[in-house]
Amino acid sequence: MLNKTASLLLIPQEQLTLANAHESAELNRYRRLALSFLPQAPQVSRLMASLGLQCEKRMDTLRRIAVRLELEACVDAPPMDSPSFELTHRHMFVADDGMAGQLLDQAIFAAVESKRFFTWLLETNATPELHQAFIDFVTEKEAESRVLLEFREHQWAPIALRHA
Repeated sequence: MLNKTASLLLIPQEQLTLANAHESAELNRYRRLALSFLPQAPQVSRLMASLGLQCEKRMDTLRRIAVRLELEACVDAPPMDSPSFELTHRHMFVADDGMAGQLLDQAIFAAVESKRFFTWLLETNATPELHQAFIDFVTEKEAESRVLLEFREHQWAPIALRHA
């Protein structure tokens, strides 16, 4: 029986464009989260900023591969609007513990969805130059999900937001 996913293969231009747009959206999301948590929970802000740096590294990897494949235009163009996994855009800054918990839950959900996205790219990949990068990205996204979940479960619960 043929797997439906196995019958779909994306060309390198599609994969580079999709992956770059996705990581660009992820970077912007983590930057917004870092800013949102900064005044009340700097430890969470630092975590989000660190995860954003990982997005930048993945985008650099995609750029290097695109140069080798002579497909720089796929990663140089401004990314199209990609779907956001954020469910709400209520406030700019975290106002209370409930809101912080909700934003952390959304960040976990988005990280899991991001891992699924890169798993799909890996499954639809027919470009050898992208294979190892996508394996690495799936592994990194799994770690990202785990870090966020562990932070939410073990470190966030006992931390109260600092109120001035």
